[in-house]
Amino acid sequence: MMSMELSRRSFIKHGIIAGICVYTVPALARFNLNLDGSNSLVAPELASSWKSNFKVRFRSDAIAKVTGEKVYGRDLRSADIDGWPSQQSWAYYIRLNRADRIYQGVDLSLLPANAQPSKIVTAATLIKDNIELPQFYGTNMLVAEGAMPDYIGQAAMLLIFDDFLTYHRAKNMLQFNTDIIKYGKQHPLVAAGKDPWGVWRITREQGNAQGILPDKYSPLQNGVNFPSYVDHKPFWPQPDRLGSPLQQQMAVAKDIEASLAADNNFVLKRDYQTQFIDPMFMEPECFNGWFDSKTQTMHTIPSSQSPNNFFGFATSMLTKGPLAGKVKNLVVHSPFIGGGFGGKDHSILPYYGLLAVMYSDHPVRMANDRFEQFQAGLKRHPFTMTNQLAIDKTTGKFQGIVSNMELDGGGRENFSSVVAEVGASALQSIYYFPKNDITAVANVSENPASGSMRGFGTLQTMSAMEMMVNEAAQLLNIDPIELRLRNVIKTGQLNTQGAVPTSTEHYAEILTQAQQHEMWVNRHQRRKAYEAKHPNKLFGTGFAICTKDYGAGDDAPATYIEMDKTGRIVMGISAVEIGTGAQTSQAAVLADYFGRPADTINLAEVHGWDPLQMINTQSPFTMSQAYQDKMQQNPRWTPIIPYASSASTSAYFQSKATENAAKVIFEYGLWPAAKAIWSKLYYSGDLAAMDFGAMEDAVWVDGKLSANGMEPLPLDMLAQHVHQHGLVTAAMVHTFNRWGWVEAEFTVEGQKQTYQLDAMAIKYGHGADDSKKKLMTSSGWHLLDRNKVNYPATSLNNAMVVYYAPCATLVELAVEKGSGKVEVIATQTWLDAGKVIVKELVEGQIEGGLVMGMGHALYEYLPAGEEGPGNGTWNLNRYQVPLATDVGIWQMNHTILPPFNNSDQRKGIAEVVMIPIVPAITEALYQITNTRFYHLPVTAADIKEALA
Repeated sequence: MMSMELSRRSFIKHGIIAGICVYTVPALARFNLNLDGSNSLVAPELASSWKSNFKVRFRSDAIAKVTGEKVYGRDLRSADIDGWPSQQSWAYYIRLNRADRIYQGVDLSLLPANAQPSKIVTAATLIKDNIELPQFYGTNMLVAEGAMPDYIGQAAMLLIFDDFLTYHRAKNMLQFNTDIIKYGKQHPLVAAGKDPWGVWRITREQGNAQGILPDKYSPLQNGVNFPSYVDHKPFWPQPDRLGSPLQQQMAVAKDIEASLAADNNFVLKRDYQTQFIDPMFMEPECFNGWFDSKTQTMHTIPSSQSPNNFFGFATSMLTKGPLAGKVKNLVVHSPFIGGGFGGKDHSILPYYGLLAVMYSDHPVRMANDRFEQFQAGLKRHPFTMTNQLAIDKTTGKFQGIVSNMELDGGGRENFSSVVAEVGASALQSIYYFPKNDITAVANVSENPASGSMRGFGTLQTMSAMEMMVNEAAQLLNIDPIELRLRNVIKTGQLNTQGAVPTSTEHYAEILTQAQQHEMWVNRHQRRKAYEAKHPNKLFGTGFAICTKDYGAGDDAPATYIEMDKTGRIVMGISAVEIGTGAQTSQAAVLADYFGRPADTINLAEVHGWDPLQMINTQSPFTMSQAYQDKMQQNPRWTPIIPYASSASTSAYFQSKATENAAKVIFEYGLWPAAKAIWSKLYYSGDLAAMDFGAMEDAVWVDGKLSANGMEPLPLDMLAQHVHQHGLVTAAMVHTFNRWGWVEAEFTVEGQKQTYQLDAMAIKYGHGADDSKKKLMTSSGWHLLDRNKVNYPATSLNNAMVVYYAPCATLVELAVEKGSGKVEVIATQTWLDAGKVIVKELVEGQIEGGLVMGMGHALYEYLPAGEEGPGNGTWNLNRYQVPLATDVGIWQMNHTILPPFNNSDQRKGIAEVVMIPIVPAITEALYQITNTRFYHLPVTAADIKEALA
């Protein structure tokens, strides 16, 4: 267990929402994990071996995983959790396999006495008890008898069983028995009568030949406009330069499309289609919960990427129903997430789990099997796109792009509107366009809901863009990499929204390295050699590049760091570990300030930031500038408090909070301690007589701090001095990013300094005088008021994105002539990850992303409608994912480009690494088949037909 000093701030964090006290605690399996994350069954030396020699050796969670610890939500039963009853109940939802007929109920008469549920919950139950879904998810948590389902796979009835055997018997009888569901007359689909989930139109015309500010017209400059709906379709008014803002935009759009047909332009117009797929993470979704009536506490274990949202949404559900007024505390145990990929971001499943707990007398477990996960889990949006790309025939420079895209959002609202926005803004990829008019419509359908799955719309749109560039190069007889080099966006040029990208990129450098790589230079010779050696196979090489935005425009990471007198470091972060290694990387970020990684890293600290006493009011996306200017005068106000683990945010955004917290402790704790110790060693305490050099030039070597030739000092010595003299030992910070960082001035230890933060609290060592100790009144912290603050302008919402991370891939493929089967021979990936935190974690993302991209390009597919996953019959026997033999596992080569300098930003790369392999594969297939494929996936049957 931890020392009392480090545990002075309780590991149970809490706040108040809707009158319910909410807590977040680690999900600890009984007898195995301690509060500090150590393992009582594993020797301390082994448990801490993830770091040595003051560096990270491997993932901080690796020992727990390989020794079989219960770290995932799916691992846990009620008997594993201290204080929970041992009896475990089980929840099962009956879902509908069609959406075109009236639902008339479920016949459970086939269940024998030993398979009977203890409770049955229907829509009528929810109506009687006034229970509703959180507003984000829409309505109709269960389909009511006599009503039409909203979509295929929608839940209609909840069954609760008091033991596993009863549950198992019943599930075996019910799961694939569609005869138990009673349907009435056929009716038009509910989806046919709904407006789209969202519509976006990004129109820009440059104002000068350099492509820099100001624009003639752009979303950032002129605002974002939205159409009305007629017959559930967007209505675009007649163009009018003097009319409404939307009519003015339509006039610009009309001129742009007309200009593409200029005499010297080559115009490539193509239709593209991407497929409906499942995230296929290793851990299907699950939930466990228990209402302790004695303490009026609701305990929950959701497997969610966004537990912060669960707090607010869950409390709203608990204020109604059978437990209305009875729940005084909500405890959320935060386990590791066994694969997220966006599919567990704002998933609806935790609320179905919570509903079961509300109607059960015992702890209730709900755990999807793979059939249920296919049926009910979030999916990747399928896109259809019509793109027109205009290129000057003489110069090969892009003149403009017009695109109309539609995506299927399914029957329940999630992030479909935002995916449409992000997909549209990503279409330009690494290129500069003088003009663009890009429309994206997220439609409602009868299919299961699509959500924020990895790529968030950019995989679909940038794959199409790269396919266009490869085809255009072939038709114009220009080397495809040379065509890209001619059109790379340059520093200062604007994106399709009219905003200046603020991250430095290696686009030209990546393209030049690819152009000179042996796989590209010798591609024709390598083809001949391979085909001579394998006469039954054909060989091809493909290339593609892209750049993926990261961040969401409302990113609000928080970090706390506490150092005890021995130098042990505990930190907490708001991010969730979804497999990306955020826990490990954030521990490693501290090495620049403490000489080594953190010892303990607490995750998903949703309410750990209550000592900051922050409040938020309106949505940061909709508030006006005047409102923000007014509210920011309150030093406790922030545009947003919570933070979800999505949008590749941990490396850049979470690190910003972590670095600032560490910097405060270094500046006002470790650095003053080092100067005091050095002064005693060399000048009997005369600080004024010494030249320590600039604080920024101090360095850690082998865990010891040195500056300007001074004696290296170990962390434990410094920490002891910091505590004894009452210097700063801990910092808790919160920050905000709206495509730019907040900046605020704080007074720390009498010194005024500006940080990229909007809230800060600190602690002092035990040797602090009484005046300092009296300041630590906010749960043991000294909460600082900011002196002044500057939040990013609300107009930056219209920028949509300004941070990018580029990735390119060369791929060599072989196709078996008779079968059309594809074999990946080798890949070479280039990635600009900025300032890398842990190289091995980045390499793991590259390899995993490649495989996901291969699956998207060649294998993974779900049909729409009643034959699709909503019918509950899909599993890996039908859904094909790439296997090790398919992906060239021994020839996955990569180059991680070095940062421009030490101040280069860290970049979010978890999504970009899967994108370029998709169009690279389709290009290699063109080289083999002489056929262009405009749909995904390209199957063996497609290839065989092309070769016929």
